[in-house]
This record gives sequence, C-alpha cells and structure tokens, in this order.
Amino acid sequence: SRLDGSPDDIFYTDPRFVEHVDENAVALMTKYINEVLRPNDSILDLCSSWTSHINPQHPTFSRVVGLGMNAEELKNNPSLTQWTVQDLNVSPKFPYDDESFDVVLCQLSIDYLTKPLEVMKEVGRILRPGGMVHIMYSNRLFIQKAVGLW
Repeated sequence: SRLDGSPDDIFYTDPRFVEHVDENAVALMTKYINEVLRPNDSILDLCSSWTSHINPQHPTFSRVVGLGMNAEELKNNPSLTQWTVQDLNVSPKFPYDDESFDVVLCQLSIDYLTKPLEVMKEVGRILRPGGMVHIMYSNRLFIQKAVGLW
C-alpha cells in the first residue's frame, strides 16, 4: 500500500525537471551507467524522465527507449531515440517485442512500482540472452507514492 493511493497519472501530470538525488549521487550513477553500457546496445530506460544519465560522449547505441509517466519530461531527454508514456502500475505489460533489448536501466523508481514482479517478468521477456538489468535506488523518494516495503 501507499500513502497516496490516487492514480499515478495525476501525480505525474506536471513535469519535474530536477534531479531527485544530490550532485554526488548523479555523478556516481552517470559514471556507473556509462561504464556498463556497450556500443550498439539497445537500451530500455524504465520509468524514464528528462535524464537517463547517459554521457553524450558515449559511443553510439542502436537505440535508447524511454518508458515513463510524463510526456514533457521524455520529450526533453536528449538520450532517448524514442519514448512511450505508460503507467506500469496500471498496465505492467511492455509494448516491446520479446528479446528486443540488451540493457534495461531502472533509476530511482523501482520503489514506486506496485506490481514489481510483473514488471520484472516483462524485463526478462524483452531482454536478449545475456542482457543486463541495472536497478539503482537511493534513500530519497516521494514517500507518498512509494510502496510500503520502502
């Protein structure tokens, strides 16, 4: 359960063009992400927003797809080659083909998923054999929308 049980599309209506962690955490996440990504990877940025913490100097990827809650944030993410707005708490089924991604990133958002097992089953479905999942979280969150476990 969550403190705020209202529909997530209401909470995420207004874009939030801010980092949700401090500068040091952003630098560490960016460094980590850019060390694990490989040239030509097909990347899904799950629960994406206006930044994917991918260094613009990084080698070219085959695609970087964002799946998030706010169209304005996704439109302003310079790393994304395509994006989709979808509330995974309503519909955890991804709109992507089986084995279509090499990497899935989930940054600072897994604590908001009310159906995390269903979402992770979808991650397994869309990952290519040998694919990687990188889940990053912090001690900062929108407490009203985090599930009780956190």
